[in-house]
Order: sequence, then C-alpha cells, then structure tokens
Amino acid sequence: MGSVSEMLAVVPLHQRPDLLESCADLINEEWKRSRTSRIHSLQRSTNDFPICLVLIRTPRAEEEVTEEKLAKNQCQLLGHARLSRVVGHPKSLFVETVVVPKAIRGKGYGRKLMEAVESYAKARGYSHLHLTTHDKQHFYAHLGYTLSKPVQCAGFVSSLIPLEFLESLSPSQHARSGKNNPGASNGSKAGANLCPLP
Repeated sequence: MGSVSEMLAVVPLHQRPDLLESCADLINEEWKRSRTSRIHSLQRSTNDFPICLVLIRTPRAEEEVTEEKLAKNQCQLLGHARLSRVVGHPKSLFVETVVVPKAIRGKGYGRKLMEAVESYAKARGYSHLHLTTHDKQHFYAHLGYTLSKPVQCAGFVSSLIPLEFLESLSPSQHARSGKNNPGASNGSKAGANLCPLP
C-alpha cells in the first residue's frame, strides 16, 4: 500500500448528509442554538442557494482509491461556510457562519476554507463576496476583504420567495446603516481578486 497523505476538499453539505450532525455541533461550538434547529437549518442547503459548504480532510493513498473503499467516516470536518444570494446584486453572494474547530485554529484551515469558498463562487459565476464580522476584521482584511456598504442577504427566504420579489420590497441600499450593530464590519471582495484553490 502507498504512503498516506491528506487531501482537502470543499463539498456541499447536502451531498454529505453523514456530516450533518458533526457540522451542527461545530457551529454550535461557536454560536449556541438548539441542535435540532441547527440541523433543520443545515438540511435546507441546496445548489440553488443558500448552500452550506464544508471543508473536509480525507486520507489519500498514493495508489488509486475508489470512493467505495474510502469510508465516509474516515473524513474529518475542518470547517463550514454558508453562501446566500444578495438582494439587488445578481453577481454577489453573502458569506456567513464561517467556522473552523477551535482545536485546529491558527493552522491555515480558515484561509483554505475561504479560498475554497471564493473558488466555488467564482466557478458559479459570482464576482463579489460580502460578509459581516464582529471580531475577525484582521483575518478577512489579510485575505483581501475591504469595508463596504451593507448589503441585504436573501438567506433561506430566497428558497421560498423569488429573489425578484424580495428585491421589490428591499429598501434602498443607501438607507441601511450599521447603527444597529456598531461592532460589526461589512466587508466585500471583488471577483478580480478571487484566489483559486491550491
């Protein structure tokens, strides 16, 4: 048998339902919520947005390994991020619930997760990412994100109500302010700066 190394991949959570409970626990480690409610929310991930992406690590032998041989329980959950559409910005996505397990922070997995999210968005034809952070401004600035005007995230509502209808109800982007949450920073990154996944 060949030597074993690790392989990182970002996959939609709805394609890996075996990771649903682990993902709920990971997010609840950072932001407490009922586990049942969290799982219900994660189960709503879809290719049409919002979509939950998970960063996973799987062992990889140097010789060919089929998916059937690689048991799903051999992978390790390294991170989660959710992408939603942005009201009034057809080429933009909103990134939220970005989290890496506390035990492995500071080892570059947050950066790998964000790079993979950017690559995923770019591959789907989106050129801008937006996010809000309360305490990670330095991390996102280091990745190339800059302060921007607030945007309105469509979230899970967009899976029930057409985005066009939400846009018709949306107040002007200039009318929104960050006064409700003065500690939060709104950041965005343009598609021209999106990095490919190594």
